[in-house]
Amino acid sequence: MISFDIPYPSGKDAKGRSNKSAFNKRYGLNAYYAGKHYRARAKDASDLHALTLACMKRERVQKRLFDKPVTVTFLWDDGLDIDNHAVLGKAIVDAMKGYLLQDDNRKHYIECVHKFWDGGCIRVTVREVSG
Repeated sequence: MISFDIPYPSGKDAKGRSNKSAFNKRYGLNAYYAGKHYRARAKDASDLHALTLACMKRERVQKRLFDKPVTVTFLWDDGLDIDNHAVLGKAIVDAMKGYLLQDDNRKHYIECVHKFWDGGCIRVTVREVSG
């Protein structure tokens, strides 16, 4: 099993709004349903891929492709509805391709679990499924 954390942005912006709230508003599924432009979506994906890779490297997660299928569990500590994390989860998984996951198809990635916790960050756990 491999686990790593992705911190939420801290502090407030120039208008006194929480940076964590702005992060959630930017990457929550509701922004995509609202018709976010494809260039903005591409930038979001690029930024989330870079953030995920930086967090894995910071926590010294070694580049190692799992041989067996995996389950990825996301633990969220924010104000989004549980099903509003789809964009974030997808981008994080995409960033793990070639680093931990051979691919995100059903041969290599068979389950995605979203849960809440009170850990102050996003925790991502990748567990190989035996069988």
